Amino acid sequence: MLYRLSNVSVALAMAALILSQSGRAAHDPATAKPSVEVQELIVLEAPNCIYCNIFRRDVLPGYQRSKRAGDLPIRFLDLNDPAASRLKLSTAVTIVPTVVLMRSGEETGRISGYTGPEAFFHSVARLLGSPE
Repeated sequence: MLYRLSNVSVALAMAALILSQSGRAAHDPATAKPSVEVQELIVLEAPNCIYCNIFRRDVLPGYQRSKRAGDLPIRFLDLNDPAASRLKLSTAVTIVPTVVLMRSGEETGRISGYTGPEAFFHSVARLLGSPE
C-alpha cells in the first residue's frame, strides 16, 4: 500500500521533529552546564611545613565548627601532588600554606601564607564578597 503525504504534512512533520530534537539538546545533562556553582577551599601545603601544621592546629578546628564550613568545604592538597598541577590556578603558588577559593573548578581568590584564625575568617568573607 502506498501512502501519499501532502507537502504541508511533510513540512509539519519535519518541523515537529526539529523542534523536539532542539528541545532535547537544551536539556541534555551531558552538555548542559550545571546551574549550581560548586565552591570549595583548597589548602595547598608542603611536607614538613611548620606553618601548614600551625594552620591545621589553630585555624582548621574553628573553620570546621563554623556555619560556613557546611556550604564551603575545605580540603588539603600537597603542592607536590600531581593533582595540584591540574588545578586551574591564576598564578603559581610560592608560599605555603596557600588557601585557594575555587568556583566551578577555577581559582577566584587566594590567601597566601599563614595569617592566623581571625585574619583567615575575615579573608574568606572578603573572598566570598559577603559580610562576616
